[in-house]
Amino acid sequence: MRSIIQKSLCIAFAVVTGTSTIASLCDYSLRKAFPNQRLWLILMILLGGFAVVFICVLCFYLVRRHRGYETRINGKPVSIIIGDLFKQEGSKVIPFNERFDTQVDDVIIAHQTLNGIMIDKYVVDKNKLSATIENAKSDASKLKSNKKGIFPLGRIIVFEDFLMLAFTHSDDQNVAYIDVSEYEQVLLNMWAEMRRVYAGKEINLPLIGSGITTLVGSTTKDYTNLLKCMLCTLDRSNFQPVKGVKIVLTKEAIKQIDMNRIKEQF
Repeated sequence: MRSIIQKSLCIAFAVVTGTSTIASLCDYSLRKAFPNQRLWLILMILLGGFAVVFICVLCFYLVRRHRGYETRINGKPVSIIIGDLFKQEGSKVIPFNERFDTQVDDVIIAHQTLNGIMIDKYVVDKNKLSATIENAKSDASKLKSNKKGIFPLGRIIVFEDFLMLAFTHSDDQNVAYIDVSEYEQVLLNMWAEMRRVYAGKEINLPLIGSGITTLVGSTTKDYTNLLKCMLCTLDRSNFQPVKGVKIVLTKEAIKQIDMNRIKEQF
């Protein structure tokens, strides 16, 4: 919010200064326009004009702040939209823990999480899902599971239209967590895995890390920084999906993102 106010002040000052300069060049000063008025009234007019410009610019930035955005990274389209991830066409990235647990009971997996919704509403054959995860232990990925069936973070397993992502660790209390220092590398692993499994479909992702996952080493979740990290790692990955990438945000998530900062960088 501070940056928006600063930008609005700068633009308002520039507009008023520019107008005054143009008037001076045209030899048309405010004193000539209002010859019978006192200096304080002229200053009030200037301040009023400044305030109007400032408020208009501020409103423009505030409205734009919580809207979607389209850009290009690595030459391919990247869209940031508000919507339902599960209603998008193409492949959908769903974060799981490192074991790819599938038990939705509000203990192992909560019903309201993305993987909980996926399993509850979109998986018809849960035995097929379990078999897919088991078979992934011996597939072509470089991110192999260990003897305990734990996959490296960033690993992707494809199930139908879903790209299941190993995103979090899981402690003895079944709390999903990831260290802040791991976050960037997990995203880089994820983009590398997408290059391996990419099937020509549009890639749809949520805001990775914005759910109930605990970010160890951070007292708060900065959604703007999470989104910036997703876009920065995509840029570094050189992953170039033909149909592009779409980051699907909830209405609650986009309210916590400063899209103006995103637009300045990408």
